[in-house]
Parts: sequence; C-alpha cells; structure tokens
Amino acid sequence: MAITHTIAQGWGGSAGSLSVSVGVTSTNANEQNFSAALAAPTTNQQRDVQWAQAKLLSVYILSDQDVVLKVNSSSSPTDTITIKANYPFCWIKGCGLPYPFTGTAGTVTTTYWTNSGSATANVEFRSLIDQ
Repeated sequence: MAITHTIAQGWGGSAGSLSVSVGVTSTNANEQNFSAALAAPTTNQQRDVQWAQAKLLSVYILSDQDVVLKVNSSSSPTDTITIKANYPFCWIKGCGLPYPFTGTAGTVTTTYWTNSGSATANVEFRSLIDQ
C-alpha cells in the first residue's frame, strides 16, 4: 500500500494581499511516525526510528516546547538538533538542502529526546522511508 506525505509551506505578507504556498508530496510504502508527550523535565527519552541516508524521503518534526534531539547515542550523539517550540523542522529529499543528519555516516539507528523546560512538550515526528 502506498503512503503519501505532503509537507505544505506558505508565506503571507502585506496585510494579506501577497501569499505564496506550495505542497511537496512524497509517496512510498513505509513510514516511521510517533507522537510523544515529554514530561518536564525529561532527559534522553529514547524513541526507536531507523533509516539509511539514501532511504529517507522526508522528515517533519514539530514540538510545542523547545526540545533537543540526539541521534544514535545519548552520551556521544552523532547529531544534536534543537527543535524550537512551534517551529517545524522539515527536510525533503531533493529539496536542495543537504541531508540534515550529517554526523551519522548515513544511518540513524535511534533517537533520544530531552525537554528541559517547565511544561510537557508534545512532539510530533513524521518520516517517509524508501524501503
């Protein structure tokens, strides 16, 4: 069964008289998704997701609180990415931006999530994998 992910982005300005929007769609048979409520504080809560660099088609992460994502290890992560509250982290293969998990030597094997704030962080993670 084919699974389709669409990531939509838009811009509006000049009191609404100008707007630009686009939706990029990727389709494949596999996805890795989760929704997590990270209590405050939470340190290095593990969430299992895995992919090889060549297989990741898209990733979309959104949190309502600042959180830190560590990739592959909680003590010596290959990548550490801060996800700012209400600012989506988004990457789509072919978008012209480099693969965002550069320290992984191409492979993500697990993730660790930290919420250092004073409120529960509600994290949404969506990825489409070519497998």
